[in-house]
Amino acid sequence: MKDLGKKEKIIQSATRLFSSLGFRGTTLSKIAGEAGIGKGTIYYYYNDKNEILLDCYMRHIRKTRSEAFKAYRTEKDILVKLRKILRYLSAEIHHDSFVSSLFEEYKEYRIPEIEKCFTSGEEESVQLICKLIREGQEQGYYAHVPLPLTAFMLVRMIFAYELDYEKTEQSDLHLKQLLRHMLRREIDPLN
Repeated sequence: MKDLGKKEKIIQSATRLFSSLGFRGTTLSKIAGEAGIGKGTIYYYYNDKNEILLDCYMRHIRKTRSEAFKAYRTEKDILVKLRKILRYLSAEIHHDSFVSSLFEEYKEYRIPEIEKCFTSGEEESVQLICKLIREGQEQGYYAHVPLPLTAFMLVRMIFAYELDYEKTEQSDLHLKQLLRHMLRREIDPLN
């Protein structure tokens, strides 16, 4: 139990430091000082700062996404649920201070360690979207589309929509129609 406390201190301290100082400005010495532990203790749990960053990032997004997605669990319309989750994922880089600080640093310096975090987070997003599409297929609402390619394309599409497209009430309606059209199950008029 005592060891778990130290690792948690490392994670909490590192997350705060990565948020405020960025990846480049955060050192193992600073993490150890913030956590109130010796620098050698960090090496008991992690090989380097890169591992700490990835662990901090994945823990953080899993926690925040889990909390955000609780509100969507009762949604009966899978397409609405899918759209809400995609919107949350795309807005994450703007509304989450930890993610946005990493995103800004990545845009400026193209740090591979930060890119690895985003790639891992995207992979989890794709798995979640695959699960939702599969659920819609099992309920007979969605066509049998290639998974995980469709999920990957949807995740990438919503990021591009949120970042680059001028949004209006009409464009949101068009996005919903586009998602329905892409995923809907074609009804055979002969059956």
